[in-house]
Amino acid sequence: MWTQWHFKIALIISLVYLFHPTKTYAQYSKKNDSANSARFLPDYVKLQFAGGIGLLSAGVGYSFFKEKLEVSYFYGYVPKGVSIDDLHSVSLQVTAKFLRFKVNPDIEIVPLNVGWFIHHTFGNEYWITLPPHYPDEYYWWSPGRNSGIFLGGEIKTKLLSNKTPASGTAFYARMGTRGLYIESKIGNSSIPFRDIIEFGFGVAFYR
Repeated sequence: MWTQWHFKIALIISLVYLFHPTKTYAQYSKKNDSANSARFLPDYVKLQFAGGIGLLSAGVGYSFFKEKLEVSYFYGYVPKGVSIDDLHSVSLQVTAKFLRFKVNPDIEIVPLNVGWFIHHTFGNEYWITLPPHYPDEYYWWSPGRNSGIFLGGEIKTKLLSNKTPASGTAFYARMGTRGLYIESKIGNSSIPFRDIIEFGFGVAFYR
């Protein structure tokens, strides 16, 4: 399964390269080389609190189709004390941004972000394949890897744009759940709705 996801990620990257306009090497000056290299840098970095991918997480990503689609990669951390042990994780996220409202030249509201994510937690207790000491099909789910969906919104501003290399700063919030939680809720209606929802808040710096 992990190999399949590596293949899918590689496919996305290959398609981006395939459809991105390029020039021959002879056409580039040193200045153009620098500009060409810069375009492969992440379009943004994000810092997030909670949201199901770690107590604290940091991510980078790229925007496509005039910022209507984002693909992000996060590293998440949960310190011991909050959990039974230090937890480290990574997640891949795809976010579609359907609406935009320009309040003024410095503020833009993006109220409807819909996303999907796959999350992987490292550690012996967070296995992907059922350990041999369990009977076959003892667990139908994997604690080490799961996926889910989320809804959110953000406010993008020009804050810090004059003092940092960032072109803008966005503040966002999200509400999400996982396939495992949805399945559990369907199978047991007594589970409170609040127990299957994860809230997160973050800030993004766009270049």
